[in-house]
Amino acid sequence: MARPPTSRDLARLAGVSQATVSRVLTNNPKVNPETRARVLQVLKDANYTPNALARAMKTGRTDTIGVFMTRVTSPFHAELLDEIGRVLSSVGLHMILWNIEHDPEETIADVLHQRLVDGFLLTSATYDSKLHTMALASGTPTVLLHRGIDDLDCDQVVGDNWQGAYDAGRYLVEAGHTDIGLVTLTHTGNTSRDRDLGFRAALTDAGVKIKPSNVVSVGVPHADGHAAARKLLSKRKPPTAIYTVTDLLAFGILDGARAIGAKVPDDVWLIGFDNTELASWESFDLTSVEQPVHAIVQTGIDLLRKRIAEPDRPTEIISLPCPLVIRGSTANTPWAS
Repeated sequence: MARPPTSRDLARLAGVSQATVSRVLTNNPKVNPETRARVLQVLKDANYTPNALARAMKTGRTDTIGVFMTRVTSPFHAELLDEIGRVLSSVGLHMILWNIEHDPEETIADVLHQRLVDGFLLTSATYDSKLHTMALASGTPTVLLHRGIDDLDCDQVVGDNWQGAYDAGRYLVEAGHTDIGLVTLTHTGNTSRDRDLGFRAALTDAGVKIKPSNVVSVGVPHADGHAAARKLLSKRKPPTAIYTVTDLLAFGILDGARAIGAKVPDDVWLIGFDNTELASWESFDLTSVEQPVHAIVQTGIDLLRKRIAEPDRPTEIISLPCPLVIRGSTANTPWAS
């Protein structure tokens, strides 16, 4: 029986040093992508499977990342989770998912201190949650994705929700709308807060006031958007446009409008936020502010790998643009942004 290839054999076949092979096997982010691809191809051709347990004992690493998420079945979080899995797999890392809606805090605390993973990705940080503080206290490299926490000394990658919402407000005002509805959430983190405040700021700067009766605070589900549409569009003088802080709520608003015979965009324009895949479906055709999922995940995982390799590196907080994607729910009206 042929002996399994050694790291020296693999290095010779790939035309690199043994140290480079070792860095590829331990997912060191400093390896040139072209070199990494060449070494990985050699490993594949040689049917080389590293002993995970032996490597973990030697390096202290598991090549596994813990992902904490809530509402995993919502359109946005499903896309976010899929992208996290794809990017982690592309760099040879594995994922363990914890749905924090169903795991008690004591269980999560145990997980954080058991060193089961090399790092954490937190996608659902809120002001009143202890999760991010427990993760940081555990000493495990941690990155916040999508939702950040103000003034927290932790790597964070988020969308520029405030500016995206501001642009949505400017777009409506510049299209001639002055009677505008806002369907918002109770703010438990800076994502929903900034999506609300940025929109209000745009209207204020344009001299447009939102009537208190045109602001509806709801929960997360589709049904809440449906109810908000009925409330706003059943008024004697309903708003001519509605902005809401998630696509899921926008889908509910669209269905609620249909249920009472209001036509989008003929009777009311509608803008959501996230630009999930469903937003582009013909049945919704929703204008939406894009949350740049691919860029957030790619940047966040790169940042986490750097943090794992260099625990004492300076903290980075990265904000990425959230462009407005115009579709039929605003009559495909162009905007000179």
